[in-house]
Amino acid sequence: MHSTAPLTAIRGRANNVGWIGPEVPAYVPKKLGTLELMLLDEVEGGHVALYRDPYGRSSCKVGDDQNCSYEVRRYRDGKLEWSLPLTRLLSRPEHLEVQDIRLAGDVLYFNEACQTYSMEAGGECSSLVAVDPKARRVLWRTPSLTSNNRFVVRGCYIVAGYGFTSEPDAVHLIDRGSGQVLQKLPVGSAPESYKLAGDQVDVTLYSGAVRHYRLDNLDGVAARGAKLVSLDADSGLGGAIYGGATYGGATYGGAMYGNGTP
Repeated sequence: MHSTAPLTAIRGRANNVGWIGPEVPAYVPKKLGTLELMLLDEVEGGHVALYRDPYGRSSCKVGDDQNCSYEVRRYRDGKLEWSLPLTRLLSRPEHLEVQDIRLAGDVLYFNEACQTYSMEAGGECSSLVAVDPKARRVLWRTPSLTSNNRFVVRGCYIVAGYGFTSEPDAVHLIDRGSGQVLQKLPVGSAPESYKLAGDQVDVTLYSGAVRHYRLDNLDGVAARGAKLVSLDADSGLGGAIYGGATYGGATYGGAMYGNGTP
């Protein structure tokens, strides 16, 4: 999220209390009814915005398993191009929360992450979802426990990670066209953020460790050899000590956020 303020209903969020995202242009409202702006990405020709109902405001309460309400809006050239309520597109009415979105081309990607431990949802949470926002139709959904926190789009691929406390942590390479998980690479703690530089992807873990990968065979058919190759000299997982010096590496929601550019 682009807000460091609590996810509960607070006074002043609509006036940028805790806002760490880009400057909000006048044509992007900070509230939609009870929903409040939580994430704003700059995309070609404008912005894509994620709105969420804070806990205790309308659709969800602290300590309740019910999903909060979400809406995504696409603004182009200062005007609303489309809006997409996400509630009806989520795979279940409880135990899920949207933690990141990316708009690449005409497809919206988001993760329906576990609200807490995956066992609370029977392991059925933290899928990555691709949606046609104008048709309001789900194109594909990955298996559960594939994506929470952030993810990043690179060409025909998505790099996402899953991890939470004592649960297994891994980085995943996903075919953007089909949602097929092409590769699963175990890491020492939960992936938190990504930095792209050409074909290199640097993944910062919750522990503060950084794992470095190269995306190979990007020009081939996804199911025929595209892969993440580790560039690290050690053979360990990295970040084996849970909860390192800094939460999510250098900055939470800052320069390591990943720009979502195809």
